[in-house]
Amino acid sequence: MKPIAVIRNEPDAPAGYLGTTLDRLGIDWYTVKADAGDPMPSPSAVGGVAVLGGAMGAYDEDEYPFLIDEKRLLASCTRDGVPVLGICLGCQILADAIGGRAYLADTAEVVFAPIESTTAGRRDPVVSAMAGHRVVRFHRDTFAAPPGATILATGGGFIQAFRVGASIGIQPHPEVTPVLLASWLADEGGRRLAVESGTDPDRLVQEFAAAEPATAKMAGAIFEAWVRDGYLVGDS
Repeated sequence: MKPIAVIRNEPDAPAGYLGTTLDRLGIDWYTVKADAGDPMPSPSAVGGVAVLGGAMGAYDEDEYPFLIDEKRLLASCTRDGVPVLGICLGCQILADAIGGRAYLADTAEVVFAPIESTTAGRRDPVVSAMAGHRVVRFHRDTFAAPPGATILATGGGFIQAFRVGASIGIQPHPEVTPVLLASWLADEGGRRLAVESGTDPDRLVQEFAAAEPATAKMAGAIFEAWVRDGYLVGDS
């Protein structure tokens, strides 16, 4: 089976529980460090692509030109039916790549709360694994869904998940671990976003840490659903 490429946009946004799940399932995967200049893989060389988060905007192509290559890759994968999973920034990049538009939202969202699944979302393997569970939603940008997208979840005035064929974008961060979230909220910028959204950053860190191992189990179910629904099916 072809490997899964996990695209990293910055060192502070690693694979987290996604990597843990891929390892547990015995999936061959590797990290593409886009921020360090790694070239994007060819769609024909991978069995799936997952794109992680980052503090930049999907529209910041002048400052981060690797975003242009990411969008080309995701557009090609979506066209060719190669499974794609976009997480937070990755979700916004995916939307932008296939005809939607990522943009700065009116306000940030930094919460630990459930999403609101649509009827289609309740039938979707990935989103149904998330439904009813609190998830970290940590973003300043949002997006307009691409043409032909099926909206799978909303919440807080934002689209939280959508699908186009074998490509799915999720705004929440199921990959985030308690240690990683604590590091994001120790950063001045992260704390400012939390306060802007009406969230106490220290309380959020405590609540999320207290919810483990349930959050780790949920994350494993989400990523396993993506693997089994797209990657394993597509390569079977």
